[in-house]
Amino acid sequence: MPHSFRCQPTFRSYNVALDILVDAKCYKDAVALFHRMLRRGVSPTTFTFSVTMKALCYANEVDSARSLLRIMARHGCVPDSVVYQMLIHALCKESRVREALELLEEMFVMGCSPDVNTLNDLIHGLCKIGHVRDAAKLHDRMLLKRWCAPNALTYGFLLQGLCRKGRVDEARDLLFGEAKTLYESMVSSGCNPDVYTYSIMIDGLCREGRLGSAMQLLREMEARGCTPNVVTYTILLHSFCKNGLWEDGNAIVKEMSSKGLSLNSVGYNCLIYALCKEHKIHEAMGLLEEMKRRGCKPDICTFNSLIYQLCKDDRMDEALHLYQNLLLEGLVANSITYNTLIHALLQKGRWQEALKLANEMVLHGCPLDVMTYNGLIKALCRDGDVDKSLGLLEEMMKRGIQPSNVSYNVLIDGLCKKRRVHDALELLKEMINQGFKPDTVTYNSLINGLCKMGWMRAALNLLEKLHNEGVVPDIITYNILISWHCKSNMFDEAHMLLQRAVNGRIVPNKRTWNIMVQNCITEPLNVAPEPAKELEIVAV
Repeated sequence: MPHSFRCQPTFRSYNVALDILVDAKCYKDAVALFHRMLRRGVSPTTFTFSVTMKALCYANEVDSARSLLRIMARHGCVPDSVVYQMLIHALCKESRVREALELLEEMFVMGCSPDVNTLNDLIHGLCKIGHVRDAAKLHDRMLLKRWCAPNALTYGFLLQGLCRKGRVDEARDLLFGEAKTLYESMVSSGCNPDVYTYSIMIDGLCREGRLGSAMQLLREMEARGCTPNVVTYTILLHSFCKNGLWEDGNAIVKEMSSKGLSLNSVGYNCLIYALCKEHKIHEAMGLLEEMKRRGCKPDICTFNSLIYQLCKDDRMDEALHLYQNLLLEGLVANSITYNTLIHALLQKGRWQEALKLANEMVLHGCPLDVMTYNGLIKALCRDGDVDKSLGLLEEMMKRGIQPSNVSYNVLIDGLCKKRRVHDALELLKEMINQGFKPDTVTYNSLINGLCKMGWMRAALNLLEKLHNEGVVPDIITYNILISWHCKSNMFDEAHMLLQRAVNGRIVPNKRTWNIMVQNCITEPLNVAPEPAKELEIVAV
């Protein structure tokens, strides 16, 4: 029987296997094979490390990939440009640009030179985190040291960074000036701007509200032989529509059509939004149909604009019908869709439908926010169903949504109106325990509730508490107390309350005087000269 030979794989065999595994996206298997190679005493090469690092970077394990640099040194392998470029790209992707810049410096020490792609990664990364000036300095250093020639993408990232920075920075005009200079530098250096670069510049001008300059650049772009695309025109269309320049927007659409370019969904959305803003809902609905005919699928933004305008125009049933249509078309409604419909239904007093829609919202994985809950609580309280409102508060807290002062104020008012003052006072305690501070609105509801029960002394005690806690009563507070004291035939006390309000520099309003006149309280007030003038004006 022939002797069986055992052949040990060499580093070349491992390298080939590693490369195949990484190409097949079997990153964990590749890393496992690398460690097996080390355990078996096979010496890895720079290529071995490079492929393993690639696997780790693709698997989003950048720190593990970086740690291989130290292992490389122990095995006598020197990292090359490919290794550094790969790590820099992965770090920039995770917005860890400072670490990437440290690797760039290490790269120079090791005698490696970056290529334009590596520098583009760093410039893009710096611009993304808002460090545009550092990105511009890196670009200048790139030219000075003659590492490599910048390309259109380099300038594109810098221009985009400068233009975006101009949107939020107080010195935006200065920054935009830098972008223009950079653009001119790009042209003079022979790196011809492409449609992407021009589109960035046009977008920057539009964001600054310089639409005339944006159109001028469009014409310059065409004169230089660079043809605008759908994105370029859509940027302009969006800006014209956003600024209510409907005719200019139409001109852009016609120009696109003359060049054989069709509107995309973003373009249609801009037009639909603009028409809705102009209260031209009929034309906007027509565009929706045109959009479908041309095979351009409407998205949730399309429907949201239309639903919002239909609700605003008091066409609630049509808005609900459109909501059903978007679901039938396979779209998923978002919080904007639901909140628009829910708030519109609540305004119409159709809280049952609003509640049903809120349940649908949760079922579709779209969480309710505090404003939606507050709207529902208010509607239920208005309808007298306070218990259901309290249930919503409990549900809200179970879902981890923090109620607001409004949530508690509405419920306290609802309970007081139902003569459930004890429950309202318990809710006040809960409100304080949850870290909320009762305000004038809270106390006004409670004072009104106590007066309604005939507990005048308790109401006055609450007024004192309000003062002690640093909450300033308003004329509504005093109107409530004066009115209820008059209803209880406590006219002297009512007059004293009015006197107290005036002494506290709280100016009575028309409602105050109506209460006093209706109850025949004509006793004069003791007022200082300045408040007297204010009272005289109000009385007139």
